[in-house]
Amino acid sequence: MQYAYPRAAPHTRGRVRTYLYRGLKASWMERFLSITHVLLHISVFLFFWAISDFFYAVNHHLGTVAHCALVALLIVYFCLSISPLIFSTSPYNTPMTLPLRGACIILRVIIRFPLWCLRRIRGQKFGLIGLQHYKGISFDKARLFLIEAEKQAEQLEPYAMEWLFTENDFSDTDMDKFLEGLPGYMSSDHTKKDRLDGYLTAGYILGRIKQHFITCATSVELSGEASIARVSSCVQALRRIFENNSDPNRDSEGKLKSRQGYIQELIGEFRTLCDMGDPKIALRASCIRALAVQGLVSELVSSTSKSTELSQLPKALLPLYKFFFPNDNVDSTRGADEIERMWEVFQHDVPLANMRMLAEAVRRSEDAPPSSLSFCWTTLDILLRQLGTIRSEDPQPVQIDFDGLHESVRTYVHSGERGFRVKPLLEILDTVGRGRRLLSVFSGRPEYHNRADVVFGKEYLRNSDLLEAFARCLPDFISKNTAEDCRHFMEKVVCNDDLWTSLQVNLWNTKKSDSPTPDKLRVFENCCTVLDVTLSALEDSQKVDWRAPEFGSLAQHFESFITHCFQGSFMGRATCFRVGLIRARFCKALLAQFQNDLNLEGTVSFRSQWDVASLARLICAIGVRDENDPEFWDSYVDGGHIGAELTAKARETAHITKRDGPLLIFCKLGHMAASAVPLALSDIEPKDIEEVWELQDKLIKDERLPLDYAFDTVWEELGQLREHVRDLWRKNTDQDKEILGRLLRAIEDVYNRRSFRSEDPGQGRFVEEHGPNTSVVENSTWSRRVSRGISFASGSTAVTGKPSGGTRTGEGEDGFGL
Repeated sequence: MQYAYPRAAPHTRGRVRTYLYRGLKASWMERFLSITHVLLHISVFLFFWAISDFFYAVNHHLGTVAHCALVALLIVYFCLSISPLIFSTSPYNTPMTLPLRGACIILRVIIRFPLWCLRRIRGQKFGLIGLQHYKGISFDKARLFLIEAEKQAEQLEPYAMEWLFTENDFSDTDMDKFLEGLPGYMSSDHTKKDRLDGYLTAGYILGRIKQHFITCATSVELSGEASIARVSSCVQALRRIFENNSDPNRDSEGKLKSRQGYIQELIGEFRTLCDMGDPKIALRASCIRALAVQGLVSELVSSTSKSTELSQLPKALLPLYKFFFPNDNVDSTRGADEIERMWEVFQHDVPLANMRMLAEAVRRSEDAPPSSLSFCWTTLDILLRQLGTIRSEDPQPVQIDFDGLHESVRTYVHSGERGFRVKPLLEILDTVGRGRRLLSVFSGRPEYHNRADVVFGKEYLRNSDLLEAFARCLPDFISKNTAEDCRHFMEKVVCNDDLWTSLQVNLWNTKKSDSPTPDKLRVFENCCTVLDVTLSALEDSQKVDWRAPEFGSLAQHFESFITHCFQGSFMGRATCFRVGLIRARFCKALLAQFQNDLNLEGTVSFRSQWDVASLARLICAIGVRDENDPEFWDSYVDGGHIGAELTAKARETAHITKRDGPLLIFCKLGHMAASAVPLALSDIEPKDIEEVWELQDKLIKDERLPLDYAFDTVWEELGQLREHVRDLWRKNTDQDKEILGRLLRAIEDVYNRRSFRSEDPGQGRFVEEHGPNTSVVENSTWSRRVSRGISFASGSTAVTGKPSGGTRTGEGEDGFGL
């Protein structure tokens, strides 16, 4: 004990203690102490026997009493010695118990002890060594131990590790400390790394780690936080042990099979616990298994590069692959293609299959105690943050199974009487669905693949940075897929993922923040990009309700943002152009939806005040307000009372909007394209002009919104636009002339489709006499009414206006608000 704690580094002190402990074990110190106790007891009885014999010599009666007392004590002592041999629960024990239990062993020890001593003496070398340990006449024994311990470090470390796990009373708390310090021990410069693989993979260590895994599932008193920390420590230890290959060419095949067998046994233990009848234990075991699998897979993805040569860890996890995909006969020895496929599955499919398995366990055990379900929600949140990447190409079987489970849980929550118990599960599955759709958009941007904490975060697109990334990648994603696929995709983003609310939150947070104008403009442009692409993809959608309260609220925030954030400021022409295009798409979609109602019901039906606000915005945006009461519909932009006057005006104005709206939108798009010229003096790109051509072409071909039923004064406005474009076409050259020429051809195409169904026969005859190519300017009441809202955006970059009613955006010179 004097030399066991020298003044040295911790690793050196540990080696010295191990060195001295080996000396104690080699010298049979424990047996020597037990024999000493036996001899001590024998000496005491011999002493009393001599005393009793002395008494007998002095007085026979006194001696006889002493002899009887001694015999009685011997009988009691013998009974106490043999009582553990008869009764296993007997608490009594004497030094003679062990000799009586194995007399033969005692005799063998007595016989071999002298022989062993002689052998040790004959084999010991005597030489004048260790002179450096003398200081004068004193011998520095502590320094001798330090040097000898360092020399024998390679043997002492495995010996100490084996003693720690086999002879020491190693509790779960001690195991937690060991696992916490294991990474530092393995990476330390003082550790003999060439022998680590030999004793760290021993059965007593791996078996203890497996037992530690199981206690996380069976110990219901263990808190959720402690269980999660313990699983993480065990996973880290297994990864480091399996990845440590000091001598990969030595028995590598045998080691690999041994590690695969270990993973298989661990899976079997968890499967047994997960199939137990007790839902509390089964759910906890399912959570621990999910955390263990996710930990091993995430460590695999982060520590191994995508190559054709996998390290020992992925190969050892082959039983894990077979557990999730029992019908896939994968073999890591077949070649590079098979290895690469297994790597892809580990990276993309196993995390999702792991989450699906836990979700199914929760769905089956919904009647478990609330504390167990609470631990399940925590576990699912952890799996969600570490979900990683998912394949963006054709859905794999694991994704199809996950979608089926998602739909089943959704149906149960919305229709089941006890569905509220698993509502948090539905929220997590919804988050996974949103993240998967985001990853599909980010499929060409690998820098977002490992940002699972953001992509699968519950904040979703309310995160301004993620919205910016989404706005950058969405146009490319839409351009690479078919129109039908894009429509289905965006319908899910809008209907299931609350896109309108996310955009609204971004606008609201930016508006309330103290950010400078360029940052606000950046957020606004991101929202505009997402809105533009979304409206373009959903023009023919029958599932999206454009009169939904969420979209109406977004429109209000859109107007309010422009009014409050850009009032008196300057906004680029490209942004103004994009805003105008968004409004055009909005008007087209909303007009088509109101027209469907008119065709089906013959009148406009208002489900709520949001429908009133939507119709009012459409009427104000297109510019078909009644001149006698121009402020009537302005007062309903933010909603209003649904009365008899509103119903009468709505029926009349809705039919006018249905008749003239498509051609008015076409004219406004034409003014937008004409205002973009000259293109070189603005920051408008040709692709923005292409969107105008595309939207105009859809208006021409859309049978739901025919252009040829418009009133004659609207055709007059189109004639004015044609003359204006012709004049610009004569004055410009090169690219600008090509743009104007294309616009002029589109206008001529619309004129060729004109139908002479006019409410005023005189005006119809006038147009018929002059022909469609004649510019007609009629200073009529209807013409003045229509001309107030010709263009969505103009070349002017100044954004001005006054708010009306708190959220209403004022109109600029050529623009108008939603």
